[in-house]
Amino acid sequence: MSKKEILSWFTGNSQSLDIGNIIFILCIALAIGAVIFATYRITYSGVSYNARFNVSNVIIIIITAVIMLMISSNIAISLGMVGALSIVRFRTAIKDPQDTVYIFWAIVEGLCVGAQIHKLAFISTIFIAFILIAFSFYTRMQNKYLIIVRGDAELTGDKVMEILEADFKRVKIRAVNNRENSCEMTCEVANTGELNLDFVKKLKDLDHVKSANWLLESSESIG
Repeated sequence: MSKKEILSWFTGNSQSLDIGNIIFILCIALAIGAVIFATYRITYSGVSYNARFNVSNVIIIIITAVIMLMISSNIAISLGMVGALSIVRFRTAIKDPQDTVYIFWAIVEGLCVGAQIHKLAFISTIFIAFILIAFSFYTRMQNKYLIIVRGDAELTGDKVMEILEADFKRVKIRAVNNRENSCEMTCEVANTGELNLDFVKKLKDLDHVKSANWLLESSESIG
């Protein structure tokens, strides 16, 4: 093999990348991104839905597919991309571990689309979406909450437990902080389905109670 042939092998395209093929690949990436977008919207169970993050997952798929097309079409560019991407550092903190799952999912599907392994991309997308949606319905049926009751020093746990046990099947005292002029109780309760907020009004109507708040066990403040 001559030097010219070796150079042509490094710089030439290994596959056809005409305009029609590029648009077709980007459309597939967009379609898979739409599935991930809908899955995240359905399975999200936090307090504040972040639409910008969800849109970013779609863009990640398209960008990853473009990078794969660059790498597969030119070996010299692929070597340069390794060095270029190795200096990129992301400092944004991800609060919910499930968000990491969606970012990784978007990157993997972008790699499949960019490599033009469309059958694997479609099957894996539908399969993962089905698993995430199924588990999201299960976790929503088994929600755990922390009930925080604050009052003066005369506050006792008997009346609080009586109200909570009337509305919830499982109630557990997690912490009690007694101070000179105040008392704070933290209880863990398990609830199936939608949360009935009548117990909050009952707690606030108790003597010596100043406030009653509830939080998801994921540390997101709700009320």
